[in-house]
Amino acid sequence: MSWPTPQLTSARCEVSDETGHNGSVIVFDLGGTWWRVAVASVSGVLTDSDRHPAMTKAGTGSNTATLRELMVQFLLAQTRRLLASHPGVVDVGISIGAATNGHTGQILASAPLWGDSADPFDLRAVLCENEPRIRWWVVNDVTSLAMAITRKPEVRAMNLQTVTAVTVSSGIAARTIDVESGQVVLDRVHGIQGEIGHLPAAVTAPLSAEPMVCDCGALGHVSALSAGKAIERQLTQMASVVGAEATTDPPLWRLRGGLEANNPHAKAFLDSVTAPLARALLYLLAIDPRVDHVFLSGGVVDTLTDHYMNSMYRCLEADGLYLVSTHQPTVFRDRITRLESDGLDPLRGAALFARAHSAPALARPGERNL
Repeated sequence: MSWPTPQLTSARCEVSDETGHNGSVIVFDLGGTWWRVAVASVSGVLTDSDRHPAMTKAGTGSNTATLRELMVQFLLAQTRRLLASHPGVVDVGISIGAATNGHTGQILASAPLWGDSADPFDLRAVLCENEPRIRWWVVNDVTSLAMAITRKPEVRAMNLQTVTAVTVSSGIAARTIDVESGQVVLDRVHGIQGEIGHLPAAVTAPLSAEPMVCDCGALGHVSALSAGKAIERQLTQMASVVGAEATTDPPLWRLRGGLEANNPHAKAFLDSVTAPLARALLYLLAIDPRVDHVFLSGGVVDTLTDHYMNSMYRCLEADGLYLVSTHQPTVFRDRITRLESDGLDPLRGAALFARAHSAPALARPGERNL
């Protein structure tokens, strides 16, 4: 099997080829809610797992420069801690919830982490400068998720050629990947793909009382209506209406309670916040016929489970896919499903990405340009 890979042009870490390497990789998943860390064995088993609250602009109020420095300090400290018990590790894979240039590895922006800042950041170069003993690898979190999905036996058994991974958590994004080759086709100039959370929402949330501002600063993006933090903000305005009154439970769990109690307002609210993403997925299926299947995952989907999927299907079926839904009424239920996962697939994908790039003689998955 041949796995294409890009030629990363950002700073390279100088690690001797004679350095001992036991095949394990230290892996991170830096999202907008949690920062996870673990050690991934060659067989894919994760050990030494830990998680910490994410340090974000929304959570701390700090500026981008401070937040980036805190991230670097966190990565260095956790890596050095794990190196003490895993001295043979020379590769660190970092899955990050940010738009990245897959050709260079540079971070272009991260609304969930840094708000409206769009100054490119070469995290890999900074880490290489501070800890040159390690080979550092940075990959978009949905790319790493997609890579992990293609390795799942149950996915490979489905005989799919091309799939799209979609995450619905503190942000929203998608990645389309070739199952067999692991190829993620990128914009040949800018190195990105699938930033659907920052598309203008084709529908608006009718129950929202105020204009919804995306974490990137723009009005009316899909993420501003359909991402986890956006849903929670809207719930604070109408908790009593949807049966999600304040309790000790997180907002999404209170919404789930309203849905399980068959509250019609909770159902209408959920439809209003899934509709923008449903429309984006409708366009995806209409424009790219290569996509055989779409896998939905992330904190919102994992919390609301079947309630979320049924809402998504209601919205999609209300529109329909021209000349397809007529002949295959179950097309959306057949092609769009929830990914059953423990939430750690971005960590596994980060390990795949790191191994692919640290061992160029091996067959390896990853992104490449068009």
